[in-house]
Amino acid sequence: MKTIATILILGFAAATAWAGSDEIDAQFFHPAASRFIQGDSTTASNLVAKGLALYPDDGKLKRLKELLDKQQEQKQNQDNQNQDQQKNDQQQNQDQDKQDQKQNDQDKNKQDQQQQDQKNQQEQQPEPQSAEQMNADEAKQLMDAMKQEEQNKRLQLHPVMGAPVKVEKDW
Repeated sequence: MKTIATILILGFAAATAWAGSDEIDAQFFHPAASRFIQGDSTTASNLVAKGLALYPDDGKLKRLKELLDKQQEQKQNQDNQNQDQQKNDQQQNQDQDKQDQKQNDQDKNKQDQQQQDQKNQQEQQPEPQSAEQMNADEAKQLMDAMKQEEQNKRLQLHPVMGAPVKVEKDW
């Protein structure tokens, strides 16, 4: 008689535990897992926390909590990497801007020096009074000076922005 009573009590306890497991699954695990799959990890984490508060020994909820924690850690690592990459990109952009400014300054100084040299050359050469009185060397020097002056002016007028962008016709 005692054996039968013990078997009945154990059977009832097992049935209650099995029914409790279905209740945990329906109320906490399945909705939390569904939210996790949909990418709503905040809601999933809240459901798992509520479930574990009521049923701290449930293996499914524990495993889902581990997955949520792992995902959160990966997301934080990725965010940190993105921030580091953004900082590196900003630093590279600043360095490139400094190099561009330095190059522009050097180009400007070079142009100024060329203009100064050209002025000095013009001052050193006596002005010819007429083309008939010039010899071949003087004429060549004058033509070279004019050619250099023209090149300098073209460089000054050339846009600094770079190559033009090809535009597709929209008609």
